Amino acid sequence: MASAVSASHVAFASVRMEPVFMMLGHAAGLAAGRAIDEKVLVQEIDYGVLRRELLRAGAVLS
Repeated sequence: MASAVSASHVAFASVRMEPVFMMLGHAAGLAAGRAIDEKVLVQEIDYGVLRRELLRAGAVLS
């Protein structure tokens, strides 16, 4: 199953850069792993917990 990233036409130019793909993949992997561990849909995971986990791993979120 493929999914798409939602971004404005301006932001899409930066989304297409490889480092952004890697960061999105990192976040998606952590979210998927958390969903599996919690036995919930990925849309149901706690964003606050995911955010803290990403920040601990050195992700830049803003």
